[in-house]
Amino acid sequence: MEILSLSGRVLLAEGACREATLWVQGGKVVQIQSGLDPKADICTAGFISPGWIDLQLNGAYGFDFSTDGRTVAEVAWRLPETGVTAFLPTVITSPWEAYPCRLREIGEALRLSGGARPLGVHLEGPYLNPVKKGAHTAGFLRPPDAVEALGLADESVRLVTLAPELPGALDVIRRLKSRGIVVSAGHSNATCEEADGGFEAGIGFVTHLFNAMSGLGHRDPGLPGAALASGVPCGFIADGVHTHPSVMKLVYRAKGPDGIVLVTDAMEAMGMPAGKFRLSDREVQVDRHSARLADGTLAGSILTMDQAVRNAVRFTGCLPAEAFRMASTTPAQVLGLEDKGKIFIGADADLVVLDEALVVTHTFVQGNPVFGSGQHPNAT
Repeated sequence: MEILSLSGRVLLAEGACREATLWVQGGKVVQIQSGLDPKADICTAGFISPGWIDLQLNGAYGFDFSTDGRTVAEVAWRLPETGVTAFLPTVITSPWEAYPCRLREIGEALRLSGGARPLGVHLEGPYLNPVKKGAHTAGFLRPPDAVEALGLADESVRLVTLAPELPGALDVIRRLKSRGIVVSAGHSNATCEEADGGFEAGIGFVTHLFNAMSGLGHRDPGLPGAALASGVPCGFIADGVHTHPSVMKLVYRAKGPDGIVLVTDAMEAMGMPAGKFRLSDREVQVDRHSARLADGTLAGSILTMDQAVRNAVRFTGCLPAEAFRMASTTPAQVLGLEDKGKIFIGADADLVVLDEALVVTHTFVQGNPVFGSGQHPNAT
């Protein structure tokens, strides 16, 4: 079994980047040594990060998961060019009768995909608050029902986004958590007290903080205030469109890298030219910066994870190591993954090599090269 060596500034399990050389064999990190080795197979003047994990990806490269779950395998091959080594294909609120087919298709893709590894499904809906539906179709939303939810959540479902203030939601949260499924608060008009009730019931994540949720007021902090005051990690779309860059700086100061998960919330227009695209049953107009419905409502993003990492550094002034943690360590912790999100002896060899400008040059999934060197088309 061949051994691969990589040398650069490595994000080690302690949380900081240090000059180090690591060796990979059999899909695992088998040795780490302090200091640079100019004879390593891959040497970088930049960084080596654990592979990045996107917990919210609706589609990309012209494919929409809510329309055809089989396309997860197509997208998985391309994601490593953006540093993503694992992801949750996300199905937004859909007609009830469509779910079994989508989950069956994605379940098959989980077994067959190459490139980035799909870890399971993120169901964003259908138990959302119509007042904060965003780009979701109101007619497909449903009131929370624990029996129904457990019937829907097959073995492929890893994360469910719902509005905790809806009648019956707390029971759904408890039941899903008992099944080992992470529940996230999102598309919610919850008060601070209702949000806290959801956290107490077992919510372990917050979906795209500030977007499609109650507002943050000094007397009425809503879901954002409860999330910022809690120990629950929050997903954040760091494109400068979904929130102002200064808001990300605020969130960074409140939550730190252990409380922020960089997500793309990308839809099928990611990696494609501007034009008209689909998000489930909705037509979306995409320009160079955003994806919107005809009424101007944001409909996912066209953000790539590597750009999110660069934006996090630029918006907050954080160290690259902290941005890498937001893209790898913290999402791995949300999902309870012990072998991903950190670089240590015995960890999965999911690795991203970057140059000094934080442009991805190489990506490895379980030690296998899935993206090679060259100028990254998404670098800005």
